[in-house]
Amino acid sequence: MTRLDIATLSMIAILMSACAGMPGKGTIPNGADRVEPASATEPAWVTQRTALIEALANLADVEAHEMDDGGLLVRLPAAHGFAPNSPSPTAALRGLLDQIIPPLREHEDNDVLILGHTDSIGSEVYNLSLSIQRAEAVMDYLLAGGLSLARLRADGRGESEPIADNGSEEGRATNRRVELVLSPKL
Repeated sequence: MTRLDIATLSMIAILMSACAGMPGKGTIPNGADRVEPASATEPAWVTQRTALIEALANLADVEAHEMDDGGLLVRLPAAHGFAPNSPSPTAALRGLLDQIIPPLREHEDNDVLILGHTDSIGSEVYNLSLSIQRAEAVMDYLLAGGLSLARLRADGRGESEPIADNGSEEGRATNRRVELVLSPKL
């Protein structure tokens, strides 16, 4: 190695050690663990999620589950939510949505993903299309109830995520459902 190479390498080593010693630049003082700050929206979301769970707990057969990612899954008792081959919510489902809309309006700082599901009768392509139509019909109902379009999204899962046995009419009716996935607004 030439003197120029040695001088260049020495200068790089000096600069790197100087940068490494600067606070917040890769070193952890005294070997302490670095704790990343929590998201600014997380505490507000935790409070909202708890309030939503409490509000929905009073509704018959509505299931609200905290998800692994911190979101809230709201499963509506849709065994009578949709008739076979129909994207239109039944009167029973519309009545339930009427009860869910006020707490959703009260807690506007969250996004709502509406997921439509079907049973396994019919082709996979047909069921996917029908599940999207069901999610969009529920989204339209929520919009009419005063929720902002900016916080709503609709998607379908078709027959791909059954929660009951599609071998019985009761199981198929249970699989014809809509789920709401709530998460903090990004």
